[in-house]
Order: sequence, then structure tokens, then C-alpha cells
Amino acid sequence: MVQESRKYLKGKGITKLINVANQIMLKNYQNLDQYKDIFYQCGKCGNCRTAYQENGWPRVCPSGEYGKFEAYYLGGKNLLTWGLNSGKLEWTENLARIFYQCSVCHACLQQCNIPEIHNYAGEWLMAMREEAVKKGFGPMKEHTLYTDHILNEYNPYLEKHEKRLNWLTKDINLDPSGDIAYFVGCTSSYREQTVALATAEILSSMHLKFKILKEEHCCGSPVFMTGQAEKAKEIAENNVNTFSEEGIKKIITSCAGCYRMWKEVYPNKFKLNHGMEIVHLPELLITEIKNGKIDLNHSLDMKITYHDPCHLGRHMGMYEIPRELLKKIPGIELVEMERNRENAWCCGSGGGVRSAFKGLSESAANERIQEALETGADAIVSSCPFCLNQFKSNIKQEDLKAYDISELINKSF
Repeated sequence: MVQESRKYLKGKGITKLINVANQIMLKNYQNLDQYKDIFYQCGKCGNCRTAYQENGWPRVCPSGEYGKFEAYYLGGKNLLTWGLNSGKLEWTENLARIFYQCSVCHACLQQCNIPEIHNYAGEWLMAMREEAVKKGFGPMKEHTLYTDHILNEYNPYLEKHEKRLNWLTKDINLDPSGDIAYFVGCTSSYREQTVALATAEILSSMHLKFKILKEEHCCGSPVFMTGQAEKAKEIAENNVNTFSEEGIKKIITSCAGCYRMWKEVYPNKFKLNHGMEIVHLPELLITEIKNGKIDLNHSLDMKITYHDPCHLGRHMGMYEIPRELLKKIPGIELVEMERNRENAWCCGSGGGVRSAFKGLSESAANERIQEALETGADAIVSSCPFCLNQFKSNIKQEDLKAYDISELINKSF
């Protein structure tokens, strides 16, 4: 028997029978009009709130758990999206805040068994932010502040561009004629410089012919994630032009957000087919280890737990490579938190949340830190400096440290 469901027809209620086996296939990174016929697919069942595991139903949505109201969960946002795009609701400042009070971590999407919601709800959550900007209700004032600074000083941290490479030491062997670049990113350049230094030292130890561009700018992720697509595209175009003019063929990143922007958003959202190979540091290192070009000899004697960055995990599908790399370090014992991989709890710093919604951001971070403590690990490790900075800013217990994967690899060389 063919399963059927009903489709809402404008002005006639739910009347038309459709075959649910015929999944609607659409393109990603489109405007709201592309998705308007599938908003209704959401059944408001609430499965987007929790992840099923044998030992229970752990929570997955920081926004909903903090907001404590249906509108902050995916089901509520789906209904608001439908209402706004069917003319039944009008944009207000409060509605815009609901869509921005979300890290866009995509944990909710992982739980949905309706193909259209699972595949495309993340697209319209971002498209709704773009629509809020067009209507003049977005972004939040905090996002505007750092965006203006990015356009003038090329970073969101209100720092001077001239200080971007202050962390770089003379013993890092750079090759000005090389066609490989280390794209440092803003967080590593200004806030978590140990990540930048560890990565550069690793690449130097590998005798890799690489360079770091003095005129590296923000990748544009903080601007893109807050719905400012046009400004983010301008930033992306500038970066592509700069790196192309330098003859760069391969870019190595230590930031999950930068990695996603260069590898996924630039070509697929902004249609900037730059032709450069984009590699996240763990990808490069695990390949070199398997090829016998790197030996990790120094034992660290640590029990650690790994936190999946949303940009690297759910957004890009990279879960196992960082874990495989960590297991190559002598003396490392890797233990998993209850919520891991596609069900990992967000650290609470992405999507503009940390700047505009500090209560939500801290709540998410504290819950993840507590989960790490429950594993008995000595440290929580990630492969994103933004996650690292979030944990270091919120950890209050002396018996838990936070590291980036680059720092541990560098210690083991």
C-alpha cells in the first residue's frame, strides 16, 4: 500500500493527496521561494528536540532548551517560516530575534525523519536570516558592529589589521614562492594564537613549503552566518582574488569555520569556483601519518574527550578523521561524551549567538563542559579555535583543560 500525506492548498485547506515516497529534491543555498512548497512537511512531532540513543533521549537544541518555548525549536521556526511566507504573519523585531537566537548548529535536522525537513530546513533557517536583513529586521546590532569592523579592519574582534601576524615567530620557515598557504583565520590570529603557532610549527616541522599572506582577511563566516549574504560575498570575492593573485593552489586551515567557507560556501553559495584545494589540518596530518612521513613519538599520557565543531561535523560531515588523528598520539586515551558526532551538543558560540545572546551562549557552553567532566577526561579537545575559545572562557573547574587538536599534535612531535 502506498503511503500518502496531504498537502496544503492555498485557500482550500489540506486537500490534495501526495505520495510521500516521492521526495522533493531541491538545490541548496537558494532563496526562500525555492522552499516554500515544503515548509508544510513539518509534522510538529517534536523529534527535532532530542536524539534517540539506547540509554535515553538526550537534548540536542540549545536554543529551545534555553528559550523554553516552542518558537525556539525547529518545529516552531518551521511554523513561523510558513506563516511569514504565506502572508499570515508579518515581520517584527521579536520574530527576527527568534530566528537569530539560534546557533544554526543543525543538530535538530539530524533527528528529523521527513526527508524534506532533514535535507533543507537548514537552508531556510539561513534564508530567513537573509530575508530579515532585506526587510530591515536583521542582523542584531552586535552583528552590525563586528561586520563594520570586518569591512574596515578585516576581523570581527575590533583589533587592528596590522596586528594580525603578531604571533608569528622568526623560527617559522615560510616560503614566499610557495603555492601552499596557511589560512590562519581571525580567532587564531587574535584570540587563540597558540593554535596559529602550533599549526605553523607543525607545517614547518614537516618541511612544507608554505606561506602566510600578510593581506589575509576574515573568511566572512561571521557575516554570512548572520544573513548578510551580499557583504559576505564581497569579502569572499576579495579573498579569492588575493589568494589567486598569489598563485595559491592549496589552502590549509586550522579553523572549522574558515574551512567550511572556503570549501563549501564560496563555490556553492557564492559561485566562486576558485579551483584551490582546501584542506583542514587533521586531513593533512592523518594522510601524512599513513604515508609514513610523520612520526608522533612523544607520549602525552592524557585522557581526553573530543568535541565535534558544528561547522566541521554536521555542516561538513567530518567526524572520524580528527578522532583517528588523536588516537595516533602516544599516551592518549579518547573517551566519548554521551552526545557525539552528529548528535553533539553545540558549544554555543556560532551563528552570531555569542555576540548577541550571551545567556544562551554561556548556557550551551556550560552544559557541554559538564558533559565533558562526566567522562572523567583531563581535557576537552576540538578542531576549531572558536570552540576552544568558548570553552576556555567558560571552564571554571581546575581539573578540566581545553585544547585544540593542533596543540596536542605539536606537543607529540
